[in-house]
Amino acid sequence: MRSSAILRRRLVRGASATVLAVACISPAYAQDAQTSEIDGATPADIIVTGFRNSVQTAQAEKRQSTAAVDVIKAEDVAKFPDNNLAESLQRIPGVAISREGGEGRAISVRGLGPEYTRVRINGMEAVATTGGSDAGGGVNRGRGFDFNIFASELFNSLTVRKTASASVEEGSLGATVDLQAARPLDFKDNFVVAGSARAGYNDLSKAWDPRLAGLVSWQNDSGTFGVLASAAYSTRTIEEEGHSTVRWSPAGVNGGFNAASTLPGYTAAQINQAPAADGSNWGDLIYHPRIPRYDSWKNDIKRLGLTGAVQWKPSDRTEIVVEGLYAKSKTQRWENYIEALSFSRSGASGKSQTIIRDGVVDDNNSLVYGVFDDVDMRIESRHDRFSTTFYQYNTVVKQELSDTFRLNGYAGYSKSKFDSPEQTTVVLDRANSDGFSWDYRDNSRAPTINWGFDPSDPASWSFTNGTSDIRIRRNEVTNDYLSTKLGAEWDVADGFKLSFGGEYRRFRYETFESRRFVAETSSGTLTPAQVAALTKPLNGKTGDPNYSGYVIPDLQGFVDTLNIYCNCVTNINGRDVDFRVNGRDVAGTNPNATAASNTGSIKEVDKAAWFQIDFEREIGGIMFRGDAGVRYVKTGQTSFGYGLSSGVATPITVKRSYENWLPSMNLVAEITPDFLLRFGAAQVITRPGLGALSPGGNLILQQANQVFNQGNPYLNPTEAFNLDFSAEWYFAPGSLLGISLFQKDIGSLSGTQISTLVPFDQLGFPLNLATDQGLPANVPVTVRRTINGDGGKLKGFELNYQHQLDFLPGFLSNLGILANYTYVKADLKYPGPGGIGTVVGPLTNLSKHTANGTLFYEDKLLSLRGSVSYRSGYVEAFGGGARDQSTQEGVNSAINVDASIGVNLTDKITLTIEGNNLTNEVKDMYIGDADRVVLNHSFGRQFYFGVRFKY
Repeated sequence: MRSSAILRRRLVRGASATVLAVACISPAYAQDAQTSEIDGATPADIIVTGFRNSVQTAQAEKRQSTAAVDVIKAEDVAKFPDNNLAESLQRIPGVAISREGGEGRAISVRGLGPEYTRVRINGMEAVATTGGSDAGGGVNRGRGFDFNIFASELFNSLTVRKTASASVEEGSLGATVDLQAARPLDFKDNFVVAGSARAGYNDLSKAWDPRLAGLVSWQNDSGTFGVLASAAYSTRTIEEEGHSTVRWSPAGVNGGFNAASTLPGYTAAQINQAPAADGSNWGDLIYHPRIPRYDSWKNDIKRLGLTGAVQWKPSDRTEIVVEGLYAKSKTQRWENYIEALSFSRSGASGKSQTIIRDGVVDDNNSLVYGVFDDVDMRIESRHDRFSTTFYQYNTVVKQELSDTFRLNGYAGYSKSKFDSPEQTTVVLDRANSDGFSWDYRDNSRAPTINWGFDPSDPASWSFTNGTSDIRIRRNEVTNDYLSTKLGAEWDVADGFKLSFGGEYRRFRYETFESRRFVAETSSGTLTPAQVAALTKPLNGKTGDPNYSGYVIPDLQGFVDTLNIYCNCVTNINGRDVDFRVNGRDVAGTNPNATAASNTGSIKEVDKAAWFQIDFEREIGGIMFRGDAGVRYVKTGQTSFGYGLSSGVATPITVKRSYENWLPSMNLVAEITPDFLLRFGAAQVITRPGLGALSPGGNLILQQANQVFNQGNPYLNPTEAFNLDFSAEWYFAPGSLLGISLFQKDIGSLSGTQISTLVPFDQLGFPLNLATDQGLPANVPVTVRRTINGDGGKLKGFELNYQHQLDFLPGFLSNLGILANYTYVKADLKYPGPGGIGTVVGPLTNLSKHTANGTLFYEDKLLSLRGSVSYRSGYVEAFGGGARDQSTQEGVNSAINVDASIGVNLTDKITLTIEGNNLTNEVKDMYIGDADRVVLNHSFGRQFYFGVRFKY
C-alpha cells in the first residue's frame, strides 16, 4: 500500500479542496421544501426548507425506525453532484463504492461486497447488469447491482437497512438497499412541474454532454388520486488514460528468459529460478510486469430513465398504487493498448527468446528497470457496443378490514437485459524487436517505456496468420424477477402488533456467449500495403505521447475490407479464413468450446413465510419498542451449463433445494426523548453467486492469460449471525451524534475459490484450442474451483456526526456538517494452496476504513456544499495462502472530492455549478505485498453548469 506520508498529503489535499470548493445543488426534481416540525425537534415557528429539511426528514425516519437504517431524502439526493445512485449512497455511514470509468458502479456495506447486498426498487428485489472493462469486473454475471445504469434524479428516497427483520426478505449479509421513486401524493401541491438542464464538461475528454431531467405530478383537490411521470436523459463521454501490467510474474515462469540474459548482481540461474511447488522460495524470485503497456480508453454513454405512478385512496381504509420504471443505458467503448507481449508468452517464441541486456532489481525483488532485445510487441484495439434495458412494474394494495386488522398485498415483475452484440478486438504485431526498456524507478505507478522503434509508422507492424488475433464475441446476460407477497397486521392490544404473511419469488438468470468457431489467431496474413491501408493514428486528448502517437487497427476498415462480420469462410491472400460465430445453439455439432463454457442459466424459486411481533411499552420510565420474529424460506435451484466430454460441449442440469429458519430481533430503548439505544440480532443468509453455481466453467485461453474457472451447483448459501448495537443522541434540531458496533459471525463462506496449476491437455478441452493460439498443448492453466469454505468473524464500528450550526452568529448560522467514519476488520478461513489445509486471509472488497465529510451552507440566495469520500485499500482476489507475491490483487486507497454551488435567481429558478473528482483522483490497482502496480488510470475532472426550475 502507499506510504502513510503520501496518504497524509492526499487527505490534506482532499480536505482543502472541500473547504475551498464548498458544494450544493444538482439539477433534479425534488419534493417541496416545506416547513419541518419533526417530533418536537424543530419549533413550529421555525421554517426549515431545502437541504436542511431533507436532513431533518431523513433523521426523523431513522429515529422512528425499529431497525437500524440510514436514509437520504429527495432534497438530499437531488442536491449532491452525483452521476448516479452509487455516488449518492457513498454518503451513508459504512457504504463504500467501486468505480468504473470514474463513475460509481457497485457498493459495499460494512465491508461486505455487492454480492452480499440486496437492492429493492419500489419495494421489489431486482438485479441490474451492465458491462465494463476487464479491470472493472467485466460483464456482471453475479447478484450484485450495477448502479451506474440509473440516474439519481429518478428516486426521491434511498434507505440502507443494516439490521434484519422477519418481515423483510432474506438474502443480505451486508444490507438491504431500498430505492423509492416519487409518488403523486408525496407532494403538498395539486400540480407540480419541475425540471433541470445541465451541460457537463470533462477536462480529460474535452467533451460537452447534456443532462436533462423533468417531472410532472397531479392530484385532485381532495388528495385521494394522483398521477406522476418523470424522465431523465443524459450522455457522457469518458476518456481514461494510464498504465497497466496485467499483473506481475516471476522471471522463471513461462520458460524463463533467454540464457544470454545479463542482470548486474545476478547469475543466470538466479534470474530464471523456478518457483518451488511448496512456495518456499517465492520471496527469492525476481518479478517483472507480465504485459507492460500504455492504455487509452473511451466510453460514449447514453442513459434514459422513465418513471410513472398512479396512486388512489378511494377511502380512508384503502390505498392502491400502480407504478413502473424503465431505464436504458447504451455504451460504445473503445480500448487501445501498445504493449510488450513476450514477458507473458510460453513456448519457443515467447519469453525464452527475450534477452535481458541490463536492469535494476529493487528491495522488493521487482525488476524496476530493464533493457531488452528480441521482444514481441503488440497493438491491441477493442470495440464494445452494449446496452442494458431495465424495466419494472408493480402494484401495491393496502386494505384496512377493521380498526385493528389490515392486509398488504404486493405483486411485481422486473427484468434486466444486458446485450453486447459486438465485442471486436484486432491486433497488430511486431516480433523480436530490440532496444525495448521500462523504468519504474522515478514513478512506480506510471513508468517510462521506450519501445525502441517508431510505433507511429505502419511499416513497423504486421498482421500474421497464427499470431495476430481477430476476436469476435457476443454476450448476453438476462435477469428477471417475479415477486408476490401478502401480509396481515393485527393490532392485538395497545402497543402490541402481530404481523404474518407469505411470499413467492421466482428468479431467472441466463448468460450466453458466442465466439468464432476456429482459433482467434486464424485470421490470414496481410501484406505491408494492406496493413498501411487498414491502420490509422491514435490521437489522444491530452497530447501525452505515451497514450497516443502510435497507429491502431482501423476496425471499420477491417469490417468493410475483410468482411469479418460475414459469418462465413472468406479468403485473405489466398487463404480461407473462418469468421463464423456460433449462434444460440451452442450444443450443436461444432460449438466454440470456450464460449459454451460461459453459457448457462439458473432458475431459483423462493417460498417464504414469516411471523413477527411489533411492540411498544414504557417500563420504568423508559420507552421500549421493537420487533421479534422468524422467517422460514425454502429455496429451489435448477442450474444449467456446459461441461466438456472428449472435447465436446455437453449440457448439464443440476437440481437441488435447501431451507433456512431465520430468527431476528430489533430493540430500541428511548432513554430520553433525544437519546436512543438500539440492539439487533439476526440469523441471515446470502445465496451463492450466480456464476459460481454453473455446472460448467469459463475458459480463458490467450497468449497472455490461461485460466479455467469451474463452477459448483452444490454451493450452500453463506450464513451468518449478526449482532448490532448503537447509541444515537439527537442533541439539537437537525443534529445527531451516533455510534454503532457490529459483528457478523460468518459460519460458512459460499464461493471460496481454490487455485491449482493443471496442464491444459489434462482438462478435456480440444488440444487445438491451445495449439491454434501458439501455446503448447501442456501449457499450465490456473484452475479456479469454487467450494463451500469456512467463515470467520467480521467486526467493526461506525461514527456518525450531523450538526446544523444555527447557534453560530450571523451568516455562520447557515453552516452545517455531516461526517461519518467506519472501521471494519475481517479475517476469514480459506483453503490453503492446492486446497490443502486452511489459511486466514482478508475478505474481498473490504476496506478497513471508510469516511465521508460534507460541509454545507444554505441561505435564501446561496447553497454551497463540498464533500470528501475516503476508502482505504481493499483486496479483490485473495491468493489462497500461496506465498507467491503475484496472487493477491487489490485496489489502493482513494479520496474523491465533489463540490457545487447554487444561486437562487427566484424562489423557482436556480443556477448551478457542480464538480466531481476535483483533485483528479486516479484508480490505482496493485498486486502482492510489495504494492506492484497493476493499473493506474485517470478519468479527469467532471463539471456541470445548469439551471433548475419548479412550479
